[in-house]
Amino acid sequence: MIRNTTDAQFPIEFPIFSYLCYHPSTSTLTPDVISAGVHMTAGTVKKYLAALVAKELVGEDGTPILKCKDKNFFTMPNEVFLLRLPPSAFMVYAYLLLIEDRRTHTCHPSYNTIAAATGISKNTAMKRISTLLEMGLITVESSSYFDKHGMKWKGNNLYTILPVRLAADAFHQRQLQRLELEAKRRRILQRQKEYDRRHPQSNPVCPNLHSGST
Repeated sequence: MIRNTTDAQFPIEFPIFSYLCYHPSTSTLTPDVISAGVHMTAGTVKKYLAALVAKELVGEDGTPILKCKDKNFFTMPNEVFLLRLPPSAFMVYAYLLLIEDRRTHTCHPSYNTIAAATGISKNTAMKRISTLLEMGLITVESSSYFDKHGMKWKGNNLYTILPVRLAADAFHQRQLQRLELEAKRRRILQRQKEYDRRHPQSNPVCPNLHSGST
């Protein structure tokens, strides 16, 4: 479970904090290990770990400090950490989870609202919504409404959060397909290399350009 801040702000430290919550045992969580999990550089991880310690959200040993008496939490599926999402996409996904209707798993924030809540630009918010859509984590439906004068206007998108297991399975299937294609490519290159070894090409012979006697 991830703590829900009262102002619904998701600072850049949020992916790191979430990752630490996902891995309660910190004995092997070096900055290099964390950086691979949250797709940041080790230097960036060190910087924001220090910020989390200063905010008293993480202990000196890297253990998250969760004030459970608050009961102000929302759930984050563990599988999302396996999808290699960019930090900004992770924050957008977390925000949608935070504000979703728990019965219908839908929400309809504007791009400006998403950007303000996650600390990213509107353009980045739009790109990351596309990332989540491509990953199969959400669906997106356009909406419209009529004002009091009968004018039709474009409304906010309606987002539906899909079961993360489906996205994880699809991700792993794509990874497997890439591995199979790479293995096939290597086999072809190896066969070509072996063929070239067994059938060395002769050096081209230059034709005799001297004309015969007349």
